Amino acid sequence: MAEAEIVETNETADSKVQLILAGEKLFAERGVEGASLREIASAAGHGNNNAVRYHFGSKQGLIQAIFRHRVMQMEPVRAKMLAELEQRGLESDARALMEVLTLPYFTLRSADGTFSYPDFMLQYLLYHRPRGVRHTADEAGALSPALNRAQQLLRERIRYLDAEIADRRILHAMLTFVTAVIGAENVLPRLAEASYRSLIDDTLNQIVAALVLQLQNSSASFLHSDRVESKWLSMLAVSGRSTT
Repeated sequence: MAEAEIVETNETADSKVQLILAGEKLFAERGVEGASLREIASAAGHGNNNAVRYHFGSKQGLIQAIFRHRVMQMEPVRAKMLAELEQRGLESDARALMEVLTLPYFTLRSADGTFSYPDFMLQYLLYHRPRGVRHTADEAGALSPALNRAQQLLRERIRYLDAEIADRRILHAMLTFVTAVIGAENVLPRLAEASYRSLIDDTLNQIVAALVLQLQNSSASFLHSDRVESKWLSMLAVSGRSTT
């Protein structure tokens, strides 16, 4: 009896993983709103069209399951990187901390070469996080201590910024990174490994430079002008006349 229960548990776990991977792939390709639960179940090889609701309750439940699955896969890699970073006294090095957050993504490439998590993350960061959909890392607990620690150290590194600005910069940094990875993946067959590494390296340099930038006095800029609206409309009108 106990053996039968173990087999059933393993089968259930495998079934859930197949749904997670199928959901991630379809969300990456079509967007979260563009993939139905029925299509995800079918892509995962399930005859039961209600498999996603049965295992995860809803589409949002599946999204959270994708996060948990991938975060737990990356956690040992991040923990090792973080331990090495702290051993070298680099807890305040923004570049090193961004590497802990981003480089483990590359461990998620599947055996057949597919790499859908960055596309999935792009969909999430652009459309769903702004709506308040939380990431696994937002939840307190022991699921991802290395990820949480790296984020905490990064926030401490830019503690001279308002908390809202700091969080927005970290979000934009992740957006820039996943966009660069997606762009590189699209040309990967034509891109030499050295060029690929150079692209990622340069992207991280750009991210870190923007992340740690001190706030500038922009009171004299066009954006802060009292006449910004009229000037902008005037520029649009001139542009419109010049193209007709």
